[in-house]
Amino acid sequence: MAELQGNPAYTGMTKHIPGNAGYAIWLPSDWHETKMKKGHNGAIFSPYKDDINTCFLAEKHMLKYSVKPDDMPVLREGFLKGINALPGVEIEKTDEFLSEAINFFEARFTYLEGDARRKRWVKNIYWGNGQLLLIAQGKDEDDFAYWESMFFNTMYTVELL
Repeated sequence: MAELQGNPAYTGMTKHIPGNAGYAIWLPSDWHETKMKKGHNGAIFSPYKDDINTCFLAEKHMLKYSVKPDDMPVLREGFLKGINALPGVEIEKTDEFLSEAINFFEARFTYLEGDARRKRWVKNIYWGNGQLLLIAQGKDEDDFAYWESMFFNTMYTVELL
């Protein structure tokens, strides 16, 4: 694959509403969708037709109980433990937003997958008994940096329906 230079160019945006999942995301219209395996309620989108190591993933889970403010400390702990369990992880930044209606944790980090150092931005959103997992990942740090503006746009145009 040729080295990416400059900035990616938008050729259009498409609003993706996966059935009755209760959310929508805006993605570059020329990205390729890969369906998730049976039992998963989401999809993976990549700028590359045959490589999902650079991608944006969205997956919704319905929880057995509504998330309450008192649940946030244990959810935060689990979120951070999961990230810290990745091989060779180096956390760049973590953040959170907590309210009565919606809560989220997010982190940017690199980690090792075999010989590859991947860069990932994860946002875990809770509202009521819904949980939406968003992952923007670059196959490496340079690829993440190249696609970051599109990742940013998609991460911040999520609609909870």
